[in-house]
Amino acid sequence: MGTVALPAPQDGIRDAVRADSRVYLASWDRLRIIAALDTVAVHLTGYHVFFGFGLPLFLILSVALGVSKREAPTTRRFLARRSERIVAPWLFWSVVLAVWMVLRAYAREQPLLGWAEPRMLLYGPRIHLWFLPFIVVAGLVAHWAHRHLPKAGRVSIIAAIVLAGGLLWLPPQQTLGWPFDQWTFALPTLPLGYALGRSLALAGDLRQFRLWATGSWVLFCAVGLAVVALEPRAGGFLFRYAGGCGLLVGGAWLPARGDSLTRRLAPLMLGVYVLHPALYSWTLKPLFLVLGLHPFLWLRVAVTFPFAMGVTALLRQTPLRRVL
Repeated sequence: MGTVALPAPQDGIRDAVRADSRVYLASWDRLRIIAALDTVAVHLTGYHVFFGFGLPLFLILSVALGVSKREAPTTRRFLARRSERIVAPWLFWSVVLAVWMVLRAYAREQPLLGWAEPRMLLYGPRIHLWFLPFIVVAGLVAHWAHRHLPKAGRVSIIAAIVLAGGLLWLPPQQTLGWPFDQWTFALPTLPLGYALGRSLALAGDLRQFRLWATGSWVLFCAVGLAVVALEPRAGGFLFRYAGGCGLLVGGAWLPARGDSLTRRLAPLMLGVYVLHPALYSWTLKPLFLVLGLHPFLWLRVAVTFPFAMGVTALLRQTPLRRVL
């Protein structure tokens, strides 16, 4: 699950507010780390450590930062930036993982492409990469709205929140499998991210943004509850989205003070998202099996998460920084 290639603190979240206010939402950087930890936990254990709030939080923030400037960039510039930060990492690591899977099949004397299926063209050789192409498409749709609805202002924010709540009806209906299940689950992040990002851009100050963000969250929960009344299976999706969005809104109310540790760790989260399944399978799992530690689920997370951060930090000292 996601950074997406989220911008580093110095060139992303600091710029996520009006350029003349220079407010730094340090809590959002910390929440990126929480989101990554929640995703690593569910991939390695089957259980969430933060109630499943991490993925919605991550995706909402990814979309929000793309529309958080008062003036929209040109589509050409937007696409160039997304290609550099998201498409390039997706393509590079898809090739790396595909080569590894071919070599593994060869070593096991299996068909070299026996693991492949046509749907992988939509997400990559491993399903956990699905969030990268999704964020490209979601970001582009949000960018289109940013460029073509500048006069809608607050009205577009309210409409986006209502749409996000209504979209909660769709995930329980999805039966097509990977990656459509993941994409349908993630659809509400598009309008939620748009609403959060535009609220950030249009707010006169941090206090105004906090009030708008809180009101938007309350409206989303209200619409979501109405949807759940019609489709009870949407309740779990509402819980996760209300929780992830609520963490972002609550984080905006915290003092906007950063710290050096968070500034060093937050830029590593894309690498953690992308690399942790392979790092665990290739290196840690064989060691855990030899030592008899594999049954200890949370030990997997406790070791893999910092290990993935360390490997990412080392790789970012090389030319691979461009794809991490």
